[in-house]
Amino acid sequence: MNLPAVAPDVVADAVAALPARLRSKLDQALERQSTWTVTTSDSGATITIDDQVTVTLTTPLDTAERATCTCLLAPRCLHRAAVLSAAPVLSTQPHHAAATGSDGASVESVVTTEADPAAAAATADEKAAATRTRDVVAQILEHGVAGAGAVTQADLLRAIHQARAIGLPRLATAATTVVELLRAARQSVPAFRLADLTEALRDVLTVSHLLISGIGDQQAARGVSRRGYGPAGDLHLYGLCTEPLRTTTGHVGAISYLTDGASTIWSLAQARPGDGDTARNTAQASVNLGDVTISHRDLDRAGITVVNAQASADRRLSQGRTVQAVRTTGRTWHEEPADVLWRQPIPEQAARWLNAFDVAPHERPAGHDLAFLDGVLAADRRGLLLRTTQLPGPVVVVAPHDDPVLPYVANLRLLAAHATAMPVRMIGRFHGPRQVHGLAVAAPWLPDRFGGHVDLGVDQIQRADLPDAGTTEPYDNDQPQPPLHLLTHHLQRVVAAGRAALVPDVDRDARALMDAQLPTAASVLRELRRAGHRRSRDAFGRLNQQDSSALAVAWLTAATYHHGAATAVTATSWHVNVADRSVDGCRASPERPAAAR
Repeated sequence: MNLPAVAPDVVADAVAALPARLRSKLDQALERQSTWTVTTSDSGATITIDDQVTVTLTTPLDTAERATCTCLLAPRCLHRAAVLSAAPVLSTQPHHAAATGSDGASVESVVTTEADPAAAAATADEKAAATRTRDVVAQILEHGVAGAGAVTQADLLRAIHQARAIGLPRLATAATTVVELLRAARQSVPAFRLADLTEALRDVLTVSHLLISGIGDQQAARGVSRRGYGPAGDLHLYGLCTEPLRTTTGHVGAISYLTDGASTIWSLAQARPGDGDTARNTAQASVNLGDVTISHRDLDRAGITVVNAQASADRRLSQGRTVQAVRTTGRTWHEEPADVLWRQPIPEQAARWLNAFDVAPHERPAGHDLAFLDGVLAADRRGLLLRTTQLPGPVVVVAPHDDPVLPYVANLRLLAAHATAMPVRMIGRFHGPRQVHGLAVAAPWLPDRFGGHVDLGVDQIQRADLPDAGTTEPYDNDQPQPPLHLLTHHLQRVVAAGRAALVPDVDRDARALMDAQLPTAASVLRELRRAGHRRSRDAFGRLNQQDSSALAVAWLTAATYHHGAATAVTATSWHVNVADRSVDGCRASPERPAAAR
């Protein structure tokens, strides 16, 4: 549904203005949005609810007056509130000018002049905004996704507006992600993953805790606003690969990765409202860069010279009018400048990915999580494997999306069934302990029609494209991983179903964690269970709000421990130097989140 984005305070005010009897019906009204007819124009959109009611949205939707309804109860009507609650969240982050780079060869030459936020302790207003956000998230954990309807989302949108207004961009951005994922979960969007919502909630609670307590890196807790595009100099780029995009906000598109002479990764992306049926074809759509019109699929096999390039701080290229570009001859992955990417040791590549966890997602540079791997293909019960000389065990290659509209799963299954022991050069995305999402593959046996490599989410491999299967040498099985999935399971159950999800099998899983020599994991899990069972009432018989806060603290403690432990396990699996760090080394007190340390 192609609705224009709406400022968070406009949505919050519309929901707050509803009478109690209508507010209770808001989620039911949102369930019927598939029956709405949306007509878009340059000035906004008109939404036909039924034969008698029409809601009109006029862009930019930053004030209440720009959303009107024809019914008699407007503006305090259910139709208007439902439409606004279904619309994407408008980003009002200020854009800042960028410094002109000397050669555009690295991220340091792009958008570096924004003043850093003050490192002083949080002000009273900042603490109030963080507290408000934390309290709403505590209610989400109290009731789970099923209870986080439009009213709860409106409360979080109001907190987002407050955070933006006083200059807390990281908190606002993280909370906006939570709203988008909650909507995707409740609408059963195929791209939704419960793990993503769990991570987003952990991020929001961590930032809130740092601001409220005044400890840790206050500059990092405040964050920096999303910055606009600025001059990046002249760039000589060569395509690497393309992957289709499917977002939880109902957009589809494609993103292409390119590299320059300094082995820096740049990206060019576009997305538009669409469904799964159009996701695969988006890589064939034309993208304009200066005077060059080219599809994403052709771009990742071509070269391009960009004059007066415009890019954001995360090295995302702009298609602005001032950009000039000329198409040149592409180069294969085995030629410079791409070849050097595969010569970087795998542990160093994994360290680059893991180190990016320390910054907010929108500040991470393009390609920070890409893995450039050489090896031979194999397969076992886990599926497709890549054996490389740099690691003692194989790398498991999995699909980024299991949507049958995209050819990821079919391609990987075909390779696993028929391409044993064949040499390949692969681009993947680091995904976990010795595991990557497979994005693209190059091999000497590929037919010429693929142009040097296969984009696994775009191109379709046929059996005839593969040589006869060979044999593979046996390899030692990986060492068993610590059973952190037991803790993951309970963290995600709370997110999905709230307090009620903490059932008696917690004791069984805590004993299993103790048997695996993970006493801290067992401790935080038991404390989560205790907080989940703790219910008290105030002098008036109402459920005590402090119990929800205690559940949120216990959940954050467990989630923070899990994040640290899982990161340590992942680093070890990729042979990243984890000195002074152990699987059970991220110790968290049951009374205080490890984020506070």
